[in-house]
Amino acid sequence: MNQTSIWQNDMNFKAFQSLNKDIKTNVLIIGGGIAGILTAYELESRGIEYVLVEKSKICSGVTKNTTAKITSQHGLIYQKLFKNNDATMARLYYEFNNNAISKYEKLSRQYDIDFEYKDNYVYSTNSNDKLYKEAKALSCANIPYDFCENIELPILTYGAIKFPN
Repeated sequence: MNQTSIWQNDMNFKAFQSLNKDIKTNVLIIGGGIAGILTAYELESRGIEYVLVEKSKICSGVTKNTTAKITSQHGLIYQKLFKNNDATMARLYYEFNNNAISKYEKLSRQYDIDFEYKDNYVYSTNSNDKLYKEAKALSCANIPYDFCENIELPILTYGAIKFPN
């Protein structure tokens, strides 16, 4: 079944002319998806000269197929950051991501964009060993989480790590 993204159905993004001359800039942003646009927004707010380039149409690449979910839980990243039993990197990663989420929330209110907090889960379909390692790293870094033995999915899982909100 080939489905079209909600972004393709409901959004009419402005088209821009192709670049037809050499330019000079302090910062070049390659890609006009949400990451590129937010980078341009930050640079603009600081008065930094930039140029954003996109090979096709704004938000026509990865962004057009996203769920627009933002989270500080990106797979089982914390056990990888928790090297040599030092929780500093894991904690900093969590804090930087949560600061970004707070900034997104403020931006969404400023521009009348829907924003809501939901729980986020990462789960395993073959074993809970990695989930336990992730839980250990999260505990050591003092990061709030819940270990869930069972979650309501139509597939067999061996547990999940839940990030509230």
